[in-house]
Amino acid sequence: MINCHNRTGRDKDIKFYVVPSIIKNQGEKAEELSIERRTRWLSAISRDKLSESVLRHDRVCSRHFVSGKPAASWDKYNVDWVPTLNLGHSKKQRDDERQLRDTERAERGKLRRKRQHEETLQASAAKILKLDEPGEQVKDIFANSSLNENVEDVASHFETLSVADVEANKNETVKCDQAESSTQTDEFEYLFSSKCSCKAPFDADDMTDDEKVRFYTGLTEAKTLQLVFEHVSPFVTRKSKSLSKFQEMVMSLMKNRINVPYQDLSYRFGVSVSTVYRIYTTWMEVMDARLSPLIYWPERHELWHTMPKCFQSAFGNRTTVIIDCFEIFIERPTNLLARAQTFSSYKHHNTIKLLPGDMVMADRGFTVEESVAFKRAELVIPAFTKGKTQLDPIDVEKTREIAHVRIHVERVIGLLRRKYTILEGILPTDFLSTSSKDQSPLIDQILRVSAALTNLCPPIVPFD
Repeated sequence: MINCHNRTGRDKDIKFYVVPSIIKNQGEKAEELSIERRTRWLSAISRDKLSESVLRHDRVCSRHFVSGKPAASWDKYNVDWVPTLNLGHSKKQRDDERQLRDTERAERGKLRRKRQHEETLQASAAKILKLDEPGEQVKDIFANSSLNENVEDVASHFETLSVADVEANKNETVKCDQAESSTQTDEFEYLFSSKCSCKAPFDADDMTDDEKVRFYTGLTEAKTLQLVFEHVSPFVTRKSKSLSKFQEMVMSLMKNRINVPYQDLSYRFGVSVSTVYRIYTTWMEVMDARLSPLIYWPERHELWHTMPKCFQSAFGNRTTVIIDCFEIFIERPTNLLARAQTFSSYKHHNTIKLLPGDMVMADRGFTVEESVAFKRAELVIPAFTKGKTQLDPIDVEKTREIAHVRIHVERVIGLLRRKYTILEGILPTDFLSTSSKDQSPLIDQILRVSAALTNLCPPIVPFD
């Protein structure tokens, strides 16, 4: 520090502390916090020629801290997180003065914007009031502008006119005045009616185009969207004052379909971000309850009747289900145990694993053979090499048959994630928690709703 002459060997009652280093092995937030703290320490020291070697050996004494020692690295808002006493320079005072000037400048700007807004409102109100004032007729304007016309010529001209001509001209003038007045009134009525009769965005009248419905909701046509709305909307009790129920459902489906931020939806629909979140969670809960019956385990005769030909030719009518899972990225949890439990070494990211989901077909990672055997069923998985250099020809052919039909479930999962891209993004950790034991996490509701709506679309596995 500037003008600090304390020494470790001489001043026994004073303690000395090293400049904090950058922490790189405790996560991104810890690293960012340590970088900020080190930068503020160097700003407080404010000496020239501060190299890494100098900082490694020099120390800051306890005189520069209010409590006599620096605060913990995580206690950012503690006064001793950075040295503040006896710094030997007036940087702190200059910073306070600069902050005061910035605050005053911001207040002046705020007042100026408020004054401009009030002036704009007053000007608009004055223009609206002038709409009802009687205007000057066009014929009067032209009459007033012909000031150089010879009055005598005008008088002689009127003398030559007969009484009938005067009456005819008078009637024509009255009709012209009435036509002009009615035309002006019609124009005002048209402007105001066109302004008020514009369609609300994403309302039932706006969502009639099948292409638009496919883009924003993932459903194939507007008729299907209307049927889903009629099936779900009677059970939604929460009602927004500014949006219809149809708009609320479309907004919830847009969140799942194109994964737009809540802020974007608030701009599109003209409501607050908190209102968007409440509407979305409400509709996901109701849609989960109403559409979950679309995801069911069919009876055996239904399986045989609807089984694609590729499965029948490879395994007959014994295949019952193909199981597979996929991973969804989530934000890094703050809890260390949860962070370790959700980290995927394969994806190099924190993820959650979801299972949408006589013969059970699975991938190699599913070690459920005993559980399946308890149900008197058979587990079919690709063959393992188990230390062998290569597979037997029989195992190769069997694995080829399995892979040929098992790829369809990966195609379905790919369709589900492409159709509802919220499953491809990074989800916040609050999607994994619940407020009560009886309630499902929001991610489960999103997955079930997305799967149910996908079941309403044409299949991608050919039957023939």
